Amino acid sequence: MVKKRLGGFSKIHVAKMKPDGLTFEVPAPITGAKEVEAELSYEQVQFYADNAMDYSDFVFNGGEGTLTVSGLTMQEYNTLFGSTVAEGGVLIKSGDIAPELALLFERKKLGTQDKVLYALYACKFAPPTIAAKTMEGGIEEETVELKFTVRELETGDVFYMVDTETAPANKVDGWYQTVQRA
Repeated sequence: MVKKRLGGFSKIHVAKMKPDGLTFEVPAPITGAKEVEAELSYEQVQFYADNAMDYSDFVFNGGEGTLTVSGLTMQEYNTLFGSTVAEGGVLIKSGDIAPELALLFERKKLGTQDKVLYALYACKFAPPTIAAKTMEGGIEEETVELKFTVRELETGDVFYMVDTETAPANKVDGWYQTVQRA
């Protein structure tokens, strides 16, 4: 029986898109994976002729999501948002332009040693909200939520996923060294 239940979330990496709009730089890790959710929007298109529907389909209309992490380093601000890192700090400017990134991560296949590996192409992140809480008798975990958008590449590619149980070894072994495509 094929196992298909998934659990967990780990090994976040991002890779900057190169100017050609189709290839990516070497993926870099973003530590502290907590949760990811990406909602891809598909718009229904219907056309009628001769008093009947003669065409119906769903067309990709972009997407948006949230990546939750335990925190961000100064370098991760630069990687995700294009912010300036200098003298031990990070400067966020109103004119910063966030790079388009591929978002890579993995999930475990429950009851096996296998995983499902994901690559979402053309993601763009917005800097997080600044929030803080006082400690009242104990420490509560404070996470960072990062909103992002997703678009399709010129080729129409939106995301790619592989199952380590059935994927070729070169795809699996190279998943975090280069952004994989079908």
